[in-house]
Amino acid sequence: MRINWKEFFKFLSGAAFVGSITNAYLYFNNISLPFLGFTIAPGLLGMRAVVLSVLFLVFFYFGYLKKK
Repeated sequence: MRINWKEFFKFLSGAAFVGSITNAYLYFNNISLPFLGFTIAPGLLGMRAVVLSVLFLVFFYFGYLKKK
């Protein structure tokens, strides 16, 4: 069985995009997120949004733009 990396990066780009949009929404609306008895502050959600946006760009490049 061979892994099709191009399709794998396409999947990861979609997941990173959705995650970055969700975290950015929570950050801009100043919403804290309860998680396992703790609270994730909006500032941390903003940092996660930035990291996921960068990962989205990297995965998008390898999944859609880079030629073999």
